[in-house]
Formats: sequence, structure tokens, C-alpha cells
Amino acid sequence: MPKDTELVYVQSDAVNTIVKVFNKTEESLAEDVLNLKNWMKCQHHLPEILDDKSVQNFLILNKYNIEKAKAKIDMYYTFRSQVPDLVKNINPRCSVMKEVATLVYIVLLPKMTKDMYRVFVAKCRTKDKLDQIDVYDVLKMAVNLQEIRLKEDIMFGDVIIFDLEGTSVRFLSKLTPTFLMTFITLYKKVYSLPLKGVYLINSVPYVETILTIVKALVTPKLFGRIHVCKDANILKEHFPLEMLPKDYGGTEKSIEELHELYPLKYQEYQDRFDLLDKLRVNESLRPARLADENDEFLGYHGNFKKLEID
Repeated sequence: MPKDTELVYVQSDAVNTIVKVFNKTEESLAEDVLNLKNWMKCQHHLPEILDDKSVQNFLILNKYNIEKAKAKIDMYYTFRSQVPDLVKNINPRCSVMKEVATLVYIVLLPKMTKDMYRVFVAKCRTKDKLDQIDVYDVLKMAVNLQEIRLKEDIMFGDVIIFDLEGTSVRFLSKLTPTFLMTFITLYKKVYSLPLKGVYLINSVPYVETILTIVKALVTPKLFGRIHVCKDANILKEHFPLEMLPKDYGGTEKSIEELHELYPLKYQEYQDRFDLLDKLRVNESLRPARLADENDEFLGYHGNFKKLEID
């Protein structure tokens, strides 16, 4: 894939640093990636064989558990077949997605944390029409971004900054239990992205209601990683200034400057997004029932029982 537009910085020794945590080498990682691709070739229900970098990321994000990586690779394709509403009009060239991009920022910070987690920021770009937005379209933006990350990024997991400035009670009320569960499940069951921390900055009173819902959906350990702050000052306490955008007193590019890079990057990957519109699993060729972990998401053999979209 072309990489003319650089969204994130990946240090040259990142792979070697990460595999050492799992007592592996770059050579053994390459061998396991090949083994996973060979496994994919035997899964005739899958529509393609993933590229090396994507397979590598699935393996690393699943803490080098090969069986879990297999389940997540399967789910990467399966959810597109089983949750058609979630991938309808998801292509970045669709007018709906272009409209959402004028209303919301979802950007990655170019530099990683010192312990190799990637930070991304979600923020209202303009109040105009924000209350009319479909929050599932915002989720689609994150799914598209993850597609690029699979090809270009490498990290142990994520830190999320939700900047609530400019949001309204009406918009936040759309974050229903069903939506929040869908977001959490995609994060965990499809993309295997461990969450190091969540920062809700420029908080508003209604966020307490949302947190009550979230507390019922996640583990106490994960809920303990959520930080609610009335302003953005906490970011300077947890992140170096060279990481933070100018918007938060840092020296990195502003969120607007970073946001302007994304249409260019999506154009570079347009062929991939067009292909994803067509890629679906063929359940008639599936060699065995889904793994238990996948069943929890999709229900038995892909009946989307637990996460029906509002």
C-alpha cells in the first residue's frame, strides 16, 4: 500500500521492541505470520488472505495468542456479513461519511506513548447539524481508521481522548446502551485493541449518566481506567508536550491540521475500501462453528442476537 501521507510515526525498532515482550524474535514473528496465512488458506469461507502487516497486528494485539488471533481474523470478515447496517455506506467516498467528517474529528496522534500505546482524539468539529448526526456513522469513521492502522501502525493498544466540548445533551443521549455495547464489542471482539486509558475532558453533567451505563458493560478494571475531567489540563500530566496537539498546549500539529491529512490517506486506500464493500464470508464453506469467543459476539453461527442496531 502507498504511504505518501504519514498519519503516525512508527519507530524503526518498534517490532523488535514489541516481540521481546512476548519472548519472541522478529524471525519467529515472521514464521507465525506465515503460519496464520497458511491457516487462512484452509478457511475457504474467508474471502481473501490478509497481508503480512495486518496478520502481524492481529497476533500482537492478541498478546501473541495464535488461537485468539485466528478468531479475530475470522471476526474481521464475519462482522461485515452479519452486521450489514454497520457497514452500509461506510466507504469514505460515500457522501454520508464525507458529511460526518465535516462535523467530527477522529484523529490519531502521530507519536506513541513511551510504553507504545497509540492515542486518538474524538471531538466535535462544529456544532452545526451535530444533533442530527447518526452516532453509528461516527463509529464507521473509527472502523475505517482501523483499516489503515492494520496496514501501517503497530502498538500494544490504545488510549482514547474524548473531548466533550461542543457536544449537547441531545447528541450525548444518542449514546444508548446498545450503541455503547456495539462500540465496546467492536473494539474488543473484532479489533482486539487493549485500552490503556480513556479520558473524558471538558466534561458535561450528562456524562455521568453515560458512565453509569458503561460501568454495567465493562469490567471494573477497565472502568477504573476512565478519567473524567472538567478541562484538558489532565492531559499535560499524563502525556509529554511533544505528543499533544497545539489545542491542548502541546507542540504537535493541531487537531485540524491532523484532520486534513485523512482525506488524502483515504484516497491512497480507496481500492482497499472499495474491495471491503464486497468482501463477505461464505458461511456455507465454514469448516466449523465459530469459536466460543465469536459466538458471544454474534450469537450461534452468526445470529446477531446481542447487538442489534437501534
